[in-house]
Amino acid sequence: MSQPTSYDRVTSAAMVSPEVTELHLFRHGKVDVGGRRRAYGHTDLHLSEKGRVTNGAAVEFATTRLPLPAGVISSDLGRCRALAEPLAEALGVPLELDPRLREQHMGAWENQAWEDLQHRYGTAINDYWSDYLNTAPDGGESFADLGARVAEWWRLREPELRGRRWFVVTHVGVIRSFACHFLGVPLGDALRFAPTHGSHTHFLLAEAGATCATMGERTDAARPRTGVATPSQSPARRLDRPPRLALSGSAGTGKTTLARALAERWGVPYLDEGMRRRLEAGLDLHSLTPEEFRQLNLDLRDEQSQREQEAIRTHGGFVSDRSALDYAAFWLVYRFVDDEAVTEQVMRAAVEQALAYDAVVLLPWGVLPLVADGVRSPNRWRQRHYQATVEGLLRREVEPGRLLEMPAIDGLSARMQWVEARVRPPT
Repeated sequence: MSQPTSYDRVTSAAMVSPEVTELHLFRHGKVDVGGRRRAYGHTDLHLSEKGRVTNGAAVEFATTRLPLPAGVISSDLGRCRALAEPLAEALGVPLELDPRLREQHMGAWENQAWEDLQHRYGTAINDYWSDYLNTAPDGGESFADLGARVAEWWRLREPELRGRRWFVVTHVGVIRSFACHFLGVPLGDALRFAPTHGSHTHFLLAEAGATCATMGERTDAARPRTGVATPSQSPARRLDRPPRLALSGSAGTGKTTLARALAERWGVPYLDEGMRRRLEAGLDLHSLTPEEFRQLNLDLRDEQSQREQEAIRTHGGFVSDRSALDYAAFWLVYRFVDDEAVTEQVMRAAVEQALAYDAVVLLPWGVLPLVADGVRSPNRWRQRHYQATVEGLLRREVEPGRLLEMPAIDGLSARMQWVEARVRPPT
């Protein structure tokens, strides 16, 4: 769905920028400190056994639960490389090592136990903890120095990273500095952010501002526990009736092709996208007023709900190339949110309608080329903006097991096999 260009200048200026940069920050696993708490920043300590397990969990998490990034950028220290190298290899993306993403340099205190430092330096250690922001060890960095280094790195790299997804493997001090910089939090409050070893922190960055989607998510805890499945590893849903499946994602992710093929395979109606049908019939979005465009979104939602109910009545199931939550995502993307009561109703209705689905398949963005077909917007970043919004809604409102997040699979046959391994209608 393309953004209408008939809005007035003030409304257009308030629109969220479609160019969104996504940074997924991973903290390395624990290192072997010999059983003592040490001051280490640039010291290249080896991972502990637990740290190696944690790194492995982070690789599994990133490769099975997150969309494909443009590349992996990592601190050049070994504890980060031990995560970044297998991660880049598993994903088949470039790896860049950057010493500017190292931890805070502890100078003369490097690799010494804090207990020994307290005896040796006395008040200097007390001064450091009293004002860690501005106090630097001899020959090292203060936390303010680290924050300035991280902010400068982002200033220099942001233009070339803009608009794409990146995995960044680094250290807790760097992650805290990024968080403060992106969210406008004073560096003196950085210790409030406490991402643990192996954790995942996710920022969405645009001209309008920054969103922290996840802070310090445990990647080992996100692995399946007894009786619980992650979205990408959900067991097959064995059905005793025809499937009720909705596909979701931005234009260019391949929903229509896959939905038609699955519907034909399963012998259920294929429910096409109402907006595409209208555009192909000659609807000119540019001629609509904002109020008319807002009402069109509601009409499309209601039409899909009616068609789903009719398909269930006549055939027991369906495959749709939109989910109910896709229309809720459009509502947010186009900022139809001024009337909070109406927005509350829209969101509640979308969630309730989605309960009828056996599963929602979220297709990956950026795997298939976005082809200009005269109907949908060829601006890939506008589509990426929508994809990020619908991803967030689905992950919040559809429980694991019913939300099937397809990895970066190309090819109709492979995609069908992936879905059919997870949704099993009666034979």
